[in-house]
Amino acid sequence: MLQRIRQRWPALLAPEIVAAALLLALGAALRLYALGEIPPPLHTDEVRAGYESWALLNFGVDQNRFSWPVHFVSSGSGQSVLYSYLAIPFIALGGLTAVVFRLPMALTGILALFLMWKVGEKAAGRPFALLLLLLLALNSWHLMATRWGLDANLLPFVILLSVYFLSRPDRDRFSIQAAAVFTLALSVYAYSLAYAFAPLFLGLVFIWLTLNRLADWRRLLALSALALVTTLPIILLVVINFFDLDPVSILGVSIPRYTGPSRYEEMSLLFRGPWEGIAGNFPDLAAVLLGGDDDSLWGIMPGFGALPPFTILLSFLGFCVVLYHAKTRQEYGVHLLVAFWFAAALLIALITNVHIHRINALWLPAIYLMAVGAFFICRPRPVIYAAAVAYVAFSGFFIYQYFRNYNDTIDIDYPYFRSSMGPAIERAVAAAGPEAIYVTDHNTHPSSHVLYYTRPTPWEYWQTGIISRPNDAFSCPLALGQFVFISPLTQREDERVPRQLLEAGGIDLGEVAHYVLSVEELAEIDPSRFVLEKYGQYYYAYDPAVGAGGAARGPLLRVERPAVAAPPAAADQFTVYLENNAITYYKEGCTAYDTREWFFLHIVPVDVADLAEERRAFGFDNRDFWFNRQGALYGPNCWATIPLPDYPIAAIRTGQFVDGEGELWRVEFPVEQKAITRAPGTR
Repeated sequence: MLQRIRQRWPALLAPEIVAAALLLALGAALRLYALGEIPPPLHTDEVRAGYESWALLNFGVDQNRFSWPVHFVSSGSGQSVLYSYLAIPFIALGGLTAVVFRLPMALTGILALFLMWKVGEKAAGRPFALLLLLLLALNSWHLMATRWGLDANLLPFVILLSVYFLSRPDRDRFSIQAAAVFTLALSVYAYSLAYAFAPLFLGLVFIWLTLNRLADWRRLLALSALALVTTLPIILLVVINFFDLDPVSILGVSIPRYTGPSRYEEMSLLFRGPWEGIAGNFPDLAAVLLGGDDDSLWGIMPGFGALPPFTILLSFLGFCVVLYHAKTRQEYGVHLLVAFWFAAALLIALITNVHIHRINALWLPAIYLMAVGAFFICRPRPVIYAAAVAYVAFSGFFIYQYFRNYNDTIDIDYPYFRSSMGPAIERAVAAAGPEAIYVTDHNTHPSSHVLYYTRPTPWEYWQTGIISRPNDAFSCPLALGQFVFISPLTQREDERVPRQLLEAGGIDLGEVAHYVLSVEELAEIDPSRFVLEKYGQYYYAYDPAVGAGGAARGPLLRVERPAVAAPPAAADQFTVYLENNAITYYKEGCTAYDTREWFFLHIVPVDVADLAEERRAFGFDNRDFWFNRQGALYGPNCWATIPLPDYPIAAIRTGQFVDGEGELWRVEFPVEQKAITRAPGTR
């Protein structure tokens, strides 16, 4: 067999090819082994993105009922769509499981190994490509990043694919250049920080094409038009959210408006400033570049950074060597293109709130330039071999720790990976029947896990949810269908407002029969009343008086219109009620967009002497409030209640400001004293 291969395809048995094939096989095995178990399934971002894929596959809309959006609103501040879209065909074939959802990322990671090999081979030959493949196959960042479905982790692969097209021998063809530009433009759908990176790197790509005389101004103009058309939906997304315009749908593709502050503004100084913040970012960036870990949501192994300690110095050496050769020898090949990639990613990292996963456009070119630097200073083969052995030893120690010890700590110490929450939720659903199920709030976004494991339709989500803080960056329901997201057996001060909002929705917080809780809450459980079933760090507790085999005592929890007995006192965009010495705002057919502006509430007393001294000159009491802290969305309706002062009131003026400058709506009405008399026992 080997003889036949040697006769027909002798190049296949070249030592470098055999070594590359073995490294590819090893890299693939490391990225596929126990994919659904390490890291623990599933991360909060994974369950969000997985539910979005499932909803689009089955209903053509996302969680927020937008059809095929260019960016998910998600829990309020946005989430990139490209990975969720990529996962849809896999879910269609294999169902929504941890392995299936993570498989596209693992496969792109394996393909990245092959592409890096090909790019290195075209740039500097097989020995260089082999070193490059070794560095990437065993790299801790790339191994971890390609083993779970975080949207940001797809970005490096998309950029690498663009660079691969430009490394091909036929890169002078317009079709190949167009494929590279289109792929690079597509990166804006992979991760929002590419909004800044993609145009910067595209400009450097055009400089590189010009230096190599691969494109004239007409071709560059055509490529620019292609990039503009590809990114136009994202440009419209930024415009809509910057100017707070209405969402639009074009040919079934939605360009949404966030309900909370956009995530990309929070992550980058480019959008939020101030520019002097670069000085604050620099120490964090330097620490991560030198091989330190961080406490970001990606959950990297403690003690292991994106690169081995101080090896980034080799990358900077390689960067300087490439620029020197470009200046002195007019070498404008693939090395220079990757150096441009590194420079663009480094500049974007300087204006980014630094975490390893956020600046992940930087790591692939850093690894490439590390190989360039190593070849520059390690010409004697024994030195190269010794360096390779040291790298393999370090990587082997990481791999051992990762596959043996990572899960032992991550599920306990890190709040985003929760492997046992899903089984506990599924057990509670099977046992509780239609009874209400309480789910711990000692977890990051427990409602996202409920969506993933129970899979209500997007319309059920919005019809049965009680959503507090609807304008936060990460808004979460207090209740959803039969689930209530609160620790029911405690009376913490921070739960006072959520409890009031739940009670206003008709939820009896005294009836607790089914409860998914965390280890931290075990002290809340009365062992004489509840039976505990352990699922790792989570438990399912049930009251045996109710049963744990599907017994039911009532209907599914449904949100009804909040009961307001008093007739409306005034109405504009919100109907205003006065009852029990409180003012209630209510609106049917309401969304989080209706509650974003600041509410003003000015109370005119019968006697100005009842006001605080600093308010007497104004003649009214200022009780302005933010709905996000005082009210909630009850399915398709909005409701908020604000206590009124005890003194006699002559009139009330209320409404909403628009950006603090104008008024969205205003009502003013006199108050009958009997309408605001405090009822006995009210708070």
